[in-house]
Amino acid sequence: MTATTALILYALISMTALTVEIVYAYATQGFGYGFSSNRPAIERTPLGLRLERAWRNQVESAAYVLAVLAAAAVTGLSGPGPALALALVVAGRALFVLLYYTGLPFARIIGFSTASLGSLYLAVTMLLG
Repeated sequence: MTATTALILYALISMTALTVEIVYAYATQGFGYGFSSNRPAIERTPLGLRLERAWRNQVESAAYVLAVLAAAAVTGLSGPGPALALALVVAGRALFVLLYYTGLPFARIIGFSTASLGSLYLAVTMLLG
């Protein structure tokens, strides 16, 4: 996998997570909810809270994931090790979001750890290389 492909896939994961949260809000609050300028505070279901938190974490992870992916793309980082690390970052973030949706305690750590280790590998490789 190339760094450019990883960036595109990360963006698709982010857009999908946001779309799922928005669609769920419309489905549970009604279509007019999205057009209200003064939205009332809503009580979210446990699933609604998980969808919101998964999206929020995806945005927060962009602080380090996008920086590493962009640096890998700019430097032209390639080879079997970086390609595997890029795939792990993308797969880990996708897995994190999906496992967060399930609500299983600590299950999302698998995805988070996978993506974080891939990101760390890429950062160290670029720093030392």
